[in-house]
Amino acid sequence: MASTMDLPDKWKITPLSDICQFKPPKSIPRTELAAKAQVSFVPMNDLGEISKDFTATDTRPLESVIKGYTYFADGDVICAKITPCFENGKLGLAQGLSNGVGFGSSEFVVMRTSPKLEAEYLYYFLARDEFREAGQKVMSGAVGHKRVPKEYFEMLPIPLPPLEEQKRIVAVLDQAFTALDRARAHAEANLADAGELFEVSVGEIFEALSENHANEALADIAEKITKGSSPKWQGISYVDEPGVLFVTSENVTANAMDFTKTKYVEDAFNEKDKKSILQRDDVLTNIVGASIGRTAVFDRDDIANINQAVCLIRPDREKLRSSYLAYLLNSPFFKVMLHAGEVNMARANLSLTFFRDFRVPLPSIEDQDAAVSQIEELHQRSLNLSNHYQTKLTDLADLRQSVLQKAFSGQLK
Repeated sequence: MASTMDLPDKWKITPLSDICQFKPPKSIPRTELAAKAQVSFVPMNDLGEISKDFTATDTRPLESVIKGYTYFADGDVICAKITPCFENGKLGLAQGLSNGVGFGSSEFVVMRTSPKLEAEYLYYFLARDEFREAGQKVMSGAVGHKRVPKEYFEMLPIPLPPLEEQKRIVAVLDQAFTALDRARAHAEANLADAGELFEVSVGEIFEALSENHANEALADIAEKITKGSSPKWQGISYVDEPGVLFVTSENVTANAMDFTKTKYVEDAFNEKDKKSILQRDDVLTNIVGASIGRTAVFDRDDIANINQAVCLIRPDREKLRSSYLAYLLNSPFFKVMLHAGEVNMARANLSLTFFRDFRVPLPSIEDQDAAVSQIEELHQRSLNLSNHYQTKLTDLADLRQSVLQKAFSGQLK
């Protein structure tokens, strides 16, 4: 942050507590409103992330919220103090509250500005990455429940220009950020469209193949369809490497294996559960839980087994390409049938019978290769588009911070 020497004339730096009231007293709404008066209720989820405005979606009687929740009113600035909400930029300016009053999470820090400080000026000051990064360094508490201490907010030095200059800065930032928000929304929509276009195109490819070729039961064109088991069931322990690589649903992502996190089990597991020993080019698909249907080709030569949440499909190499099957099982074409085949016992799961009976559009090996090449080309185009729009989003975020830096160093024209 700029020092006083770097700031324009009539600017000064002051602790936030000198020009801001923290935690306004609940005696105010108690005095001004009847016990049954409706007030806005704002849980943490309703507070936006780096968005000045937020919508209070609920109202409750004052008497039901005044004891257990944090009080605020129209014009107050609200900031989350707990991880990860603080780091994510949960921050907003209260406006349009029922009866002008709101209550919300006990993890809110409420700041009520004095006549010397414009609330919107304060909002923009707190929207800086620098504010969040410095606050993150002073967090304390148990993992998952770390909080920014109140002293950080109270002693926060804020560059304070005259009131008219604050209003001018807010007007310029409002205009700039409206344009930036439009550009961000456009880039986000294009980013989503890039992914959706790939999904739709792949779905159309397999629909056409299904209509124009025989559809064979997977059991008739696969050498093996099975699943693994739990080491605990076999009396086997997890070990550090070296050992048998133990592949779980966490390692199977859409069209790629992910070994960021690896597990190993005793060599004896490989002997006890021979049916789930993996070979290069085996197709693995998740059959239990939230990642159900996620499919990838095993592309390693390690000695490895799978657990009970992963289905192993070993194609007949003369009839079915592994890459073709993996793209099929990840496609919208398959997902429709997948969800129809789910069995929900505590959580969704698919049976081996479902996969054995699943009918695969089966063109020639040459046509399968052509379909895979077409899909990979589409995927690369989608990836290029996604990278382009992701770069735009990063640039817009950087521009936003650059504008804020200029605003609070007196350089905003």
